[in-house]
Amino acid sequence: MRKVAIILLLGIFVGGCSVTRNRSKDSYSNFNDISSGNVLESIKNQNVTTGNVFIQKADIELLNQNGKQKFIGNIKFEYPDKYLISIKSRSGIEGVRIYITKDSIFVNDRINKKMYFGNSFYFNRKYGLNQSFLPLIFGDIVVDKSCNGSKDKCSGDQLKVNCVVKGVTLNYNIDCKRGKIIFVSQLSNSGSEGIKMKYEAFLNLGNILIPRIIEIEDSQYNMTIKIKIVKVEYPWNGNVKFIPGKGYESIELL
Repeated sequence: MRKVAIILLLGIFVGGCSVTRNRSKDSYSNFNDISSGNVLESIKNQNVTTGNVFIQKADIELLNQNGKQKFIGNIKFEYPDKYLISIKSRSGIEGVRIYITKDSIFVNDRINKKMYFGNSFYFNRKYGLNQSFLPLIFGDIVVDKSCNGSKDKCSGDQLKVNCVVKGVTLNYNIDCKRGKIIFVSQLSNSGSEGIKMKYEAFLNLGNILIPRIIEIEDSQYNMTIKIKIVKVEYPWNGNVKFIPGKGYESIELL
């Protein structure tokens, strides 16, 4: 379950506008320079998770001490808190389907015909990960009243902001010209280093920018996940529905 947990909670992909083609060049939106004013409020206005998103295809590469593995994934996000994630092999065979809400989580293990279920606090207890941090994978900023830098001016093209959200310290590097975070690192409430995320190759989707390439590093488990968005739809007008596997063995996540 550790690998599944990392992929589903760290490998949630960004959403785009309509159907997006691959691009190698970074883009800039019509976003106004945030060298003045309330920086965090300006960044939050570019959060993708203020609406519904359907990531139709993303290439996922997992690197750890056992070597390299590649997957294909897709995700449907329905505002405000529903996620439906599918992880497939490169040949297109679905391995797991995961449904997450604010209160619950269900995992269809299609290979072993098992369905795991539990409340959303399971991953927080087990892995120190919280559902409220999931928008980080979209390149969205997660903030709290504790954040400093909200009224600071940018120095050059970047601004560093520190927040403590639900006992976790998040250190952001913000690109002031794009109005997006380009790097975030996590420290637990014990002070130990957690996950690092880097965002690159931004796509211009109207007045919103999203990263097409996301790299996630988990130093505790010596694991890196690289995500490349291939095809996305935003805004998306569908709904998220989860159908438990018929005849699957039910196992509670404790």
